[in-house]
Amino acid sequence: MIGKTLGGRYEIIEELGSGGTAVVYKGLDTCLGRPVTIKILRPEYTTDYDFVRRFQHEARAVASLCHPNIVSLYDVGQEGNIHYLVMEYVHGDNLKAIIAKEGPLAPARAIHIVCQICEALTHAHENNIVHRDVKPHNILITREGWAKLSDFGIARDVTGTTVTYTNSFIGSVHYLSPEQARGQLADPRSDLYSLGVVLYEMLTGSVPYQGDNLIAVALKHIQDEPVPPSKLNGRITPQLEEVILRVIAKDPSRRFQSGRELSLHLREALSKNKSEPAENGAFENTATGLFEPLVEGEEKEEPDIAVIKKRKIRPLSVLIGSLLIIFILAGAAYAFNEFYFNVPEIQVPDVVNKSQEEAEKTLKDLGLRVQVVKEHNDNVAEGYVIAQDIGPDDPKVKPPRRIKLTVSMGKDLREVPDLYKLTLLDAKVRVARAGLKISEPVKEGYNDDVTEGCVFQQDPTAGAEKPAGSLITVYVSLGKNLAKTQVPRLIGLTIEQAREELNKKNLKLDEKFKWASFDSADYLSGQILSQEPEAGSDVTEDTAIKVVLSRGPGPSPMDVKVKIPVPDDGQSHEVRISLEDIRGTRDVYVSSHASGDEVVKVVRFYGRGVIRVYIDNSLVKEKTYD
Repeated sequence: MIGKTLGGRYEIIEELGSGGTAVVYKGLDTCLGRPVTIKILRPEYTTDYDFVRRFQHEARAVASLCHPNIVSLYDVGQEGNIHYLVMEYVHGDNLKAIIAKEGPLAPARAIHIVCQICEALTHAHENNIVHRDVKPHNILITREGWAKLSDFGIARDVTGTTVTYTNSFIGSVHYLSPEQARGQLADPRSDLYSLGVVLYEMLTGSVPYQGDNLIAVALKHIQDEPVPPSKLNGRITPQLEEVILRVIAKDPSRRFQSGRELSLHLREALSKNKSEPAENGAFENTATGLFEPLVEGEEKEEPDIAVIKKRKIRPLSVLIGSLLIIFILAGAAYAFNEFYFNVPEIQVPDVVNKSQEEAEKTLKDLGLRVQVVKEHNDNVAEGYVIAQDIGPDDPKVKPPRRIKLTVSMGKDLREVPDLYKLTLLDAKVRVARAGLKISEPVKEGYNDDVTEGCVFQQDPTAGAEKPAGSLITVYVSLGKNLAKTQVPRLIGLTIEQAREELNKKNLKLDEKFKWASFDSADYLSGQILSQEPEAGSDVTEDTAIKVVLSRGPGPSPMDVKVKIPVPDDGQSHEVRISLEDIRGTRDVYVSSHASGDEVVKVVRFYGRGVIRVYIDNSLVKEKTYD
């Protein structure tokens, strides 16, 4: 790709890195003479029509974003099978590399970065774009210290319907929100959760959840609580920790609902930490805005000095105006005192266990305001009050005091998913997405119908409703409960004969049989000349037996003349000649003869031969030939 020009203007200069779906290059826009970043879709995705269609659709949606904290998307193009994006080139480093190099960042610096990304996400969310992959790798820090959010590669338009969930984790699992880990669509609060994980990592040097594999990490996002960041970094104040833990709450409704709200609480938490100085001038003039740099060329208006000099001060008018203002303020204070502070205090009645409608009416009739918060409860029926923040045992209040009511949503029942024949890992993911848990340790047992390592039984059964967090017992198959058997002798048999013999012992032939690399004088082509395990070995039923076939030519044939006198007793008799050699045991002659006849038969055999003669099924002669 190096040296190639795309779209007649974008020259590829060097590779910057690669990800799961694309390779990133530094390039040059030859028309404008500016450096650009070129992202090229990997070849394995270019044949996936739906993937390419979404890639182009979502890229164009992101191109509509214009914000100083978002890496600009300049162009989207296709040249043959090459699908590419052209973006702003940022001189700096990504946040992940900075954390790896410097370790935990100072709270002031971390908040400075997060507040800028809050502004970027707010702009995207207001344009109905959800990023879905916020992580430090996608946050670029310029040489001047400003943060830019990049790689909206898996972003989606929240008003569109083109993106579907494909049972795979979208985004980077260490920064994945619980709802995304459950397979649900992401919303703006999901981006804030991921940003909260980034903030946690900036302040502690590590992500809140780690595991041996992707599924284990995803399950921790759903089920586990993070280690309080203050235990990992003593510089984190209680106020800042409260903000961090709220933004990474499991329930989206308990998080901050917008980037602006998160930014506001972060600045408040920082302002309470008076002992920490701002770094590198990052928080100069923060009272005037949200860490906004001065726009180049922007100037504040200054009054004309000549006009100021011409203004004349009139002492009498100033005195009269001042007295007038004092009288107005005094009257307002009196009225406020009469209509608010002189309101009689009342005792808030007990409305617990009343219906929401009745409780609200009772409180509003007393001039009180009501705030309702709903949550699931196993003991209180849906629509009834669980608790109130101010009640009859608390001091009296003055209307219109706001009373917070917690109203029950009833039991939080979850449908138990069907786990039959799922692997244990898949079962854990499906159960976690349902808001339930698998009981540990799991039970194991033999099962003839379900593959080893997969679930063959569960309790409760699929479709049952259980409270959120309930334990599901699963039984994982150890495979078939097979008995022991002995391996038969297969040497000298053909493949078909070997299958028949093995089937009698509940064994099977390893169909990947090999041909010998040397000639054999003992066995004909296609006969088995060796086996593994050996004949007589004890193995478990259903074991596959490996064999090696001879490629011949085998022994030369030998002929022998057999003479058989038939008894002279006046009766007819059946004469049978049986041969056993390297080709197996078989009858080579069977016929009925009159009394006193003589049977003469030439028998051909290979290798060592054993000839047996039977008259009326009674053995009368046996001879071995080598």
